[in-house]
Amino acid sequence: MAASLKYVLHYYGSQSLLQRLGVWRVDPARKGKYWVVYIHGGAWRDPRVTHESFMPSIDWILKTSPAATDNVGDNSRDSTSNAIAGFASIDYRLSPHPQFPQDPAKTPPDQYRGARHPDHIDDVRSALVFLQRTYGFGGDYVLVGHSAGAALAFQLLTTSSPSATATEHPVPPAAIVGFEGLYDFTAVDARYGGAYATFLRGAFGDDPENWDAAAPIKFTGNYAENWPGGKFILLGWSPDDTLVDEPEADNMARRLRDVDGFVNEGQGGELGEKTLLLLKDVRGDHDEIWRSGEHVSRMVWIALRTLGTEL
Repeated sequence: MAASLKYVLHYYGSQSLLQRLGVWRVDPARKGKYWVVYIHGGAWRDPRVTHESFMPSIDWILKTSPAATDNVGDNSRDSTSNAIAGFASIDYRLSPHPQFPQDPAKTPPDQYRGARHPDHIDDVRSALVFLQRTYGFGGDYVLVGHSAGAALAFQLLTTSSPSATATEHPVPPAAIVGFEGLYDFTAVDARYGGAYATFLRGAFGDDPENWDAAAPIKFTGNYAENWPGGKFILLGWSPDDTLVDEPEADNMARRLRDVDGFVNEGQGGELGEKTLLLLKDVRGDHDEIWRSGEHVSRMVWIALRTLGTEL
């Protein structure tokens, strides 16, 4: 179904061939609708995971009825056109991967995967600025991130201005959907017996203090205050996930409630209060979830419904 939409590949930077993004347009001219923007995972380093990994989720979103977020309905395309202006999926510069080594002396600079924080989040910022300039949707979008992509979605909110290597900060999203996310880098590495240290060193350097400085759960500010236009966060986790455990989602949700003042979805609260939903009935192993796309679709429709789109 994604193949039936108009697809455009854009390059938002010139340093790397990975500074690119794909756009699938539904009806970008219509006002009052949201874009759905995806950030893939892959431990900040896997060249096999690209922006095209969002296509199975787009297929499910296009065919799934929001009235019952996990069932197919005949009104699905009408609902999609009423709620969604377009889809975008972001590639970003990657860190080195030991299974896919490159010789820096022989690899063209724009093909070499040697990124280190904050390169990844700078690219996400640049990609979002490009999208907002090109398609003019401002903050009317749901930002969806898987695994490391979920970490990047929250890192977008942890600074009010970009790093020295970036040029501009984008308008933040109306909602964030993070599934199987990595939020507390030192803690998850410790729980897995140091198994994640290799890719964390590749992305953030050798010093675990730098991992903590970049970890979303260790953000020293307040997410609600740094995100005045934000409305809703959905954290999704699957009990089938063998790579990211339940405490990652539980602890991030606790932090958002206890530190940042988010209110559990469905528990009321004052008008304008930011809400949080921790969804732990997602099914599938870590990468099976995006490979299928079914539960990603469900989470996106929940976010759109919470935002009050006309379904």
